[in-house]
Formats: sequence, C-alpha cells, structure tokens
Amino acid sequence: MAMRSLVKSDNLAEYGLTAETFPAFYNKITSIRFPIAVEEVLDFRSLINHTADAFEEPTDSPQNREFQESLLAAIHSFGIENSHHAERLLRLLMVIRGLHYQHTIDSRDTEQRLRTALADNREARSRSVRYGTYALLAMASCAVGWFMMRQPEWPIKLLTLAFAVLGLDYFHSLPRLDRERDGYAREINEVLRARVESLNWRTLIHKLSLILGYKQIRGIEVFCHNDERGSVHRPRSLH
Repeated sequence: MAMRSLVKSDNLAEYGLTAETFPAFYNKITSIRFPIAVEEVLDFRSLINHTADAFEEPTDSPQNREFQESLLAAIHSFGIENSHHAERLLRLLMVIRGLHYQHTIDSRDTEQRLRTALADNREARSRSVRYGTYALLAMASCAVGWFMMRQPEWPIKLLTLAFAVLGLDYFHSLPRLDRERDGYAREINEVLRARVESLNWRTLIHKLSLILGYKQIRGIEVFCHNDERGSVHRPRSLH
C-alpha cells in the first residue's frame, strides 16, 4: 500500500493525523514559514487539538517518564512556563512520538513486502527467459526432425507447434514482468522518500508552540488574513 505523499493545508482535518499521514504532517510542520493564512492556523489547531484529545496515555515506565521529563525540560527552555500549555504541548509531542514509531514500523514492513515482491519478480523473469529458451530449443529440434522426415507424422508437427506456443508465451510475459518491476521500484522509492527517519524535537516544539499561540517571538507574525497575505513582509529570521 503506497502512502499518501501530500496532505493539503485546506483538508488536514479531513484526513486526520494517523501513521499514514504522519510524514506529510511532520514535513509540513517542520518546513512551515510564517506568516500563514489564519484559516491554515485554525486547520492546524483543530487537527492538533483533536489528535491530542484522543490520545491514550502510554504505559507508565521509567523510560517513558525519563523521556517525558527531557521533553518537558526542552519545552521550558523555549520559554513556555504556563503549566497548562507545557502539559498540552508535551501530550502532543508524545502523540507525535507514537505516530512516528508506528510510521517507522509500517514503512519498513511496506518496504520489505515490496522488496520481496521485487525479488519474486526477478526470479519469475529469469525463469521465463530460461524456460522460454528451452522451449524454443526444443521447438527447433522438433522442426529439424520434421524437415528431415520424408513423411512427417502428426506427433512431430504437434510437438513443434506446442513448443513454439510455449516458448512464445514465456517471452510474451516479459514486458508485463518488466512493468511490474518498474512499479515495485517506484513504490519502494516513494516509501523511502516519505520515511521520517528521526524527529527534530526542537523544531517541533518551536513551530507547534507558535501555531498554538503558546509563545510569541518579536518580529515573527504567525498568521495573517488572506487579504493581507500579499502585502505582509516576511521576517528576516523564520526558524
């Protein structure tokens, strides 16, 4: 199953945030440049809040507690001191962590399935070439015997025809196998392009806190109205 490679800003809420749409969401968040349209901000907030509300807390463990504490320290280092905002952002980051984990598993499973199919395709192509060659050689042998006989009987004629049809059938399958091979190769490349190998937590905290309104940075306007968008001067530093 090929992953969605693009989630448009005007239908984020429609798609929802899942392991399948995670790469598009992550890439859009980390590459976003402010200001953006107010409608887009509202779309992001709706999607983010809905996803965070539906989140189930992970099983308590020393590893999870340690990871959450490190994230919370990073959140505070960005100047987000409001406890409600910090906890809300932490909850969202834990959602993203879980989605990234599932995305990684799904991506590698899909890649493995496609690579197995590609290997099977190569084997099928090699087998078709081999068997097709054998069939044509057998046809040639029968044809030689046919022409050497003064009065060839129907079995030799039938064998010649049968081997000819069989050989042509094997070679006729090669274009289809080549198309399948190219299709598998394209899907593997798409999976690899969409895969998010690791998360940039600092960028996520920075961008999400601005979108959610948890912090303001002088010189950075987060959103503008559509009629203002063409005249807004973009700040020099948009991290």
